[in-house]
This record gives sequence, C-alpha cells and structure tokens, in this order.
Amino acid sequence: MSRLSQSPQLFTIVRDLGLKASDNLVRDILRFCDRRVADLVADFSDRRNPSAVLDWIASKLGTRFEMVWNDSDLINLQEKYVALGEVGFIDLFNELSDDVFGITIRRHKQQPHEPPFVSVIDCRGTKGSRRYFTKWHEVAHLITMTDQLRLEFRRTNCSTQNKDPEEALMDVIAGQFGFRPPADFQFHAEDISFEAIDKLRQELCPEASRQAALISFVKFWPGPCMLITAKMALRKRDEVQCLQNKFDFADGPAQHLRAVYVTQSDIAREVDFTIFRNMRVPESSVIHQVYSHDVPYLEAKEDLDIWESSDGKALKPCLVSVKARRSWDGVEALITPVST
Repeated sequence: MSRLSQSPQLFTIVRDLGLKASDNLVRDILRFCDRRVADLVADFSDRRNPSAVLDWIASKLGTRFEMVWNDSDLINLQEKYVALGEVGFIDLFNELSDDVFGITIRRHKQQPHEPPFVSVIDCRGTKGSRRYFTKWHEVAHLITMTDQLRLEFRRTNCSTQNKDPEEALMDVIAGQFGFRPPADFQFHAEDISFEAIDKLRQELCPEASRQAALISFVKFWPGPCMLITAKMALRKRDEVQCLQNKFDFADGPAQHLRAVYVTQSDIAREVDFTIFRNMRVPESSVIHQVYSHDVPYLEAKEDLDIWESSDGKALKPCLVSVKARRSWDGVEALITPVST
C-alpha cells in the first residue's frame, strides 16, 4: 500500500468529508468522488465528451476557468480582478511561479449571477501541454472541498519531490476522472499500442498532453497491460550508499537500465500481472536494445522469466508482447500477455 493511502493529511480530509476511514484512504476518497461526480453529471446529456463533462462539473462546482497564455494575459487578468475588489488576485503573478500550474481563488465581490471561484490555468510556455490535467486538478480540489478548507488557495505543483499529500491526491483524482472513458465507450483497438492510445486522446480529450493520456489510458485499458518507463538508475541500496559515502575517492556503484516507473491497468493489478519497480531491464529484452542501440522503436515476443531481481529470483514465466519506443532519456514500453 502506498504511503499516500495512509497519510495523516488524507485522514483529515476523510474525516472532514464525513467518511468512515479504512486502511486505504485514497480508495475511500475516490469512492466519495465517484458518488459526487455521478450526482453532478446526472442531468448532463453529453457524457461521451470528457472535455464537456469537465466544463459542466466546473460550472456546477461554481468555478470558471481563466486561461493565461503569456505574461500579458496574466497581468491583464490580475488587474481585471483587482479592479473588481478581489484581493486574492493581488499577488497572482508571483503565485504562478515556475512550478505552479494553476490556482483556484475564492471571490468575495462577485455579482449574484457570477461563480464564487475562479480557476486560473497557467498555459505559458511548456505549461500549456498540461492544461487539461491542471483543470481537472483544480476541479478535484472543489470536489473534495470541505467547510474547513473553503478559504484556502489551491495550487498545482509539478514537482514530484516531497509533494504535499493533498496535492498528490488531487493528481490521482485528476487522472481517475479526466481520462476515464464513458461507460459505454468501445475500444477500437484489440491490442494496445502507442498509436491506439494517442487516437483515444484525440477522440476523448485532445487538450490533454500525450504523456498524461498515455499513463492514464493504460490504467483504464480493458485488459492486462503495463507501461514501463526504463531509465539508467541505481538499486535502492546503492542510492543509500551514495548518500552515505561522501568521499571523492570512493568508487560509486554502476547504474543500469531499470524499470523506474511501472503503470498497470486495473485488470493487470487484479491478476497480479506486473514487473516490479526498479527491476533491471534484461539485456536480451527489446527494451534494452532500443536504449543501447538508440533505435526509435522495436517490438517482440518475450517471456517475463528473463526479468530477475537483485537476489536472482525471476518472474513467473509468461509470454508477453513488448512494444518499446525511445524517449528522450530512456525507453517507454507497453507490455501485454500473449494468448496461447
């Protein structure tokens, strides 16, 4: 179980939402969000369009999106709301620093017909590719907002290091609801592929980034599959050794190509179809070949028993299809079992 699921901060959210806490707080909150979203879209007809669903839910929750594409947009937006007496916008330019992608501010001077919140989405530079995810992140805060948290600002921080548990939870909610296909959606591709996933993105949420869509749609794929992100990395014990050994003359441990991130589909998790995080990529795998030979793409049939942990234990035999492509600092691979 992840540390997030046992976070004291999430326990406070569960308590404030009036929920009964279990041993998995993330699951408790996601179930609450399921019920809340279902109520919010009960009278909405266009549920096959996730982007339209997002705008509908945002409106129901009392916020409007303000997109800023450059510094001029941001300054004009700040001046507009400050002129309306909204003091929460006074330091908006500084609030949207390099690592902050969005902020939701509660208004105090709005007209009766205006929403009580404004969600500012920072689309400047490379932030623009994350705008869809950022919108959902901000909406996630409003879905889970309690009376005890109503006056706090909401921020989206891109850093994965020491992320605040509440912000990490909002990322989970955004991925869960921002990319979940409609209940009656038919997947057009029998076999998963990078092309099939990008086609889903274009069909369901073209505003989303390719990377966010790739990770999220793998989770919802209607069959066992994994997304492996392989990069040069150390074993966990070697990372600790490097931190402890401060002497320049000490030889550091060697890095190897490892599965630093592993994303499973829901079905893969149910049937325990997985490669453990940080396992060393076998040199015989096409994943390793794509990296070592710097080729754009390879695919092959392999057996999972070629994967071994540091203690020499191999994974259970399972014939799989591996589709691997080069990324800028490693390799991404889609892995699915082969029917026999």
